[in-house]
Amino acid sequence: MSGPFRRFPFNDYLDASEQITPPARPAVEEDRREIEADDGELLRCLPSALFLLDQAGILVRVGGNWQGVTGLLPEHVLGRPLHQFIKLPQSSHPRGLYAESGVCEEASIGRGGLSRRVRIVWQRGETRVAGSLEQPGLAAREAYERSERLRRAEEALEQTIACLGTTLDPVQGQHVVRMMSYAARLGEIYGLDEPGLRSVRWGAALHDVGKARVPQDILNKHGPLSADEFDVVVQHPVWGAEILERLEFLPDAARQAVLHHHERWDGQGYPAGLLAERIPTAARIVMIADVFDALTSNRSYKDAWTPEAAGAFLLRESGRAFDPNLVRLFLERVLDLGYLYQDAEDETGEADPT
Repeated sequence: MSGPFRRFPFNDYLDASEQITPPARPAVEEDRREIEADDGELLRCLPSALFLLDQAGILVRVGGNWQGVTGLLPEHVLGRPLHQFIKLPQSSHPRGLYAESGVCEEASIGRGGLSRRVRIVWQRGETRVAGSLEQPGLAAREAYERSERLRRAEEALEQTIACLGTTLDPVQGQHVVRMMSYAARLGEIYGLDEPGLRSVRWGAALHDVGKARVPQDILNKHGPLSADEFDVVVQHPVWGAEILERLEFLPDAARQAVLHHHERWDGQGYPAGLLAERIPTAARIVMIADVFDALTSNRSYKDAWTPEAAGAFLLRESGRAFDPNLVRLFLERVLDLGYLYQDAEDETGEADPT
């Protein structure tokens, strides 16, 4: 540009010895590489493990103290979902890592006796999820280890109870396994808490333990029992409760389920002739599971019924032998046989009283 507005380079005002020379490009590249190396060293020295996920939850990058915190080699985890390695408690984080952001103090990594507790923080961006993992403090680690030991002890106890209930004979063993499943599912739908569900599971597992005192020739008899033989068999709930009195850790509700699983809603059952809701809830649940599985199993004295025929029997005896509300939940929610109510109404022309 000419005239009074002509611009002069800044260097024109300096002597040649003072003129500023732009740094050479190789020096700039060297500085950049040095900075990146420092950043990498800084990240590697972090006490936390860093991770980056894509929108599907796949690990695309890990860094920081990844191996030290997780015990996992990067090459073993990259390209795989993070949820395969990190477990968040469902009760407090139902959406898990799919939440927009979160902090979880009780996440765990690994399985079984090799699991360890970690603290996880994550934030979801537009296309990625970034987060970190770190080891909890000493007090938190000790509390987690105690809870893990307690959890493993409870699992071992659960297995022991199930094993004790399945030792009578192979047929009885499979009956117990199926009963525990039916009873636990019905109890869950009914709304029992975890102690209540434990009592139902253990009551189902141990419901016939008193039959250990019943002579085998009576238990395995083909055809109907004599009056004297029946008098022996009906003692098994009392004998079972007596045997279980020695197990101080067993919840009283589980013992009550064993003692009263042959009571009837109309009060005509045994051993105490309890009526309706005076029968413990766990016992009412176990009774339904017991009868249904017994009907649908082959026994020495009968062939197996179909699930529909057994369900129809429960419905006919609803309000007489069984709690009608529990029967409805069992048929509709556990067995998906709710249509039996409509079938019964069509046959009788009367609406279902429940």
